Amino acid sequence: MQPWQDPTLEETRTTFREFARAELDGDWRQRDADMEFSLERWQKVADQGLFGLSMPKEYGGQGLAFGHTIAALEGLCEGSRDTGMFFAMASQISGTQLALMTHGSDVLKNKYLPTLMSGEHLTCLGFSEMGAGSDVYSIETRATKTDDGWILNGDKAFTTNSLDATCSLMFAKTADKRSVFDFTAFMIDLEWEGVTHGEPFEKGGLRTCSLGRLHLKDVFVPKDHVIAGTGAGMTVLKEAIGWERVLLMAVCTGPMTRVLEETIEFVNEREQFGKPIAKYQQISSKIAEMITTQRVTRQVLYDIAGRLDQEGGMIAGYLQDVAIAKLFITERYIPFMREATQIWAGRGVVKDWPIEQDMRDSLSSTIWAGTSETLRNTIAKLANVG
Repeated sequence: MQPWQDPTLEETRTTFREFARAELDGDWRQRDADMEFSLERWQKVADQGLFGLSMPKEYGGQGLAFGHTIAALEGLCEGSRDTGMFFAMASQISGTQLALMTHGSDVLKNKYLPTLMSGEHLTCLGFSEMGAGSDVYSIETRATKTDDGWILNGDKAFTTNSLDATCSLMFAKTADKRSVFDFTAFMIDLEWEGVTHGEPFEKGGLRTCSLGRLHLKDVFVPKDHVIAGTGAGMTVLKEAIGWERVLLMAVCTGPMTRVLEETIEFVNEREQFGKPIAKYQQISSKIAEMITTQRVTRQVLYDIAGRLDQEGGMIAGYLQDVAIAKLFITERYIPFMREATQIWAGRGVVKDWPIEQDMRDSLSSTIWAGTSETLRNTIAKLANVG
């Protein structure tokens, strides 16, 4: 039995798949067209327990293995085409909740984890800027020390959930030496004075989650809202992004499973030249490649999740393995969707059918949470190459 075939994981996956089909899947075309984020649907998923599956029981979570969160995200993506919202959910869990769980003080855990799990709070990861992405040392947001806290000034960009979030795991410079100790992580509320939300970016895919800017002008942050201490921001960031690379991959494998099932049904029903197109070897070979991709990528994902569970969620010793998994899965996700589009032919590029949205949603996968080029650099560096 493969890790993803565990009966308890399949039960979680099925529960969330059926929930998504019943509660979340309607009017997906219009929501995609309008770039509509649905706070109502977000709350329904929170009430279903997604955000607390792998969180500690003392903060209101269920304390289950991380594989259950992955299985739940897969199930949501299999049952509904609202992939953008599920991407946003995975981003919250990985980018903020797991960072808080690992590095946050008891004060911050008690303040934020229960409300993030309940849906009362919605969060974003505030790191990227217009001039800083892969080069993390280029960020310009600055934190200045005061007697009782910090003053933050700067502008964040390309921030998932930024328009809808109520709080943020925010990173700012506290030194200028281009060293791992240059950054500090803060937990801030976005209704604090001095925080404003910029206009959203219009994306080609994942359109049902917001991507925008945050402006920080003389924002006061109490000293007890520092995470892991001054200068520890790089440690927090590496783990937050590492977890993003794990959980966001479920937003690749879930849609793969759904599209594969739909495409197999389509090729068995669609006839050309007097027989189903599944009878043509060119088509059946493409389906075989899609099956192989779906099976192997899922195996890679659950393998790394299982090993992280054995380490109690501590990801620091697995950064290379996580980078390998993210590179492997996302570099196969886009060709997978391209093959599906090719098989669906005219229906694959027309908005009256769903496959063109799946193709669009896949395109940013080799960019978010570390570009493929950055991942290759990381893999080589951690192998002492160069």
